[in-house]
Amino acid sequence: METTFTIRVIPEDHFLKQLDRAIDFSFVNDLCRDAYNPDVGRPAYEPQMMFKMLFLQFLYDISDRRIEEEVNFNLVLKWFMGLAIDESPPDATSLPRFRERLSVERFAGIFNQIVSLARDKGLISDRLSIVDSTHVRAKVDTFKMQTKPEHMPDKDARYGYKTKNKPFFGYKAHTGIDADSELITTVETTPGNVHDGDVFRNIVDDKFQMVTADKAYDSNKNHRLLKRKNKKSAIIIKKNRRSKRLKDNQMEAEVQVAQRERPKIERKFAELKRFHGLAVARYWGLTKMAIQNLMAAIAC
Repeated sequence: METTFTIRVIPEDHFLKQLDRAIDFSFVNDLCRDAYNPDVGRPAYEPQMMFKMLFLQFLYDISDRRIEEEVNFNLVLKWFMGLAIDESPPDATSLPRFRERLSVERFAGIFNQIVSLARDKGLISDRLSIVDSTHVRAKVDTFKMQTKPEHMPDKDARYGYKTKNKPFFGYKAHTGIDADSELITTVETTPGNVHDGDVFRNIVDDKFQMVTADKAYDSNKNHRLLKRKNKKSAIIIKKNRRSKRLKDNQMEAEVQVAQRERPKIERKFAELKRFHGLAVARYWGLTKMAIQNLMAAIAC
């Protein structure tokens, strides 16, 4: 009765109801089965339920501290997690244990499965991949860090540069998106001092026909990588390039069209930061930052 009532009062066009119809999240249980031992300890909440709670955090940019209360008193969130009206959600303190139990590899597996589902539904065209990175500030007081470096809580964060005169302390979220749907298809996380071009091979999605990126990715090894993978390179080349082949390639109409589509990824970064909490690290350490990056991409 309670479940029927809950379903009736939630509008059919509510995003979470549409999402529930579009994706069966039970695949999370299968991907995470080996992270649990059924013979040890008390029965755990289903990985699917824990993941949905974590997903809601990133979808609506809710803190660890607040998410338990939000799910407990928000009828739609409670329904999405599969809870009855009088059921309590998992304790917020269980979320850090869940993240640690799953590890980056399983979160990456969940992300890849969702991208695969999007491809199966024809949402990703694979015509053009746009690659870039954005900075994520570390969760530290940089002034205190400079005066008392021994108290710096995040040992993995590093100084990097947004532009030549704009340094930041933290991480980089390296991202590839489908130019037509603007869905994120690849993600990688590094400390802030890692050069964008060095991560390119990890961001190239093998299914795309063409890849575009800014001048930071212009290197012989990256152009050769795309050639080996039989993909058209639309990477913008530096002014001092002497290669006639690369210069001629830049003049091709389809390459110029692809390069003009690059601002789409800047919109995606703005969306990630404004709505899904990727402007600042939630946690300390590269591993937890990588999980944050994956979850923000899933929510986005």
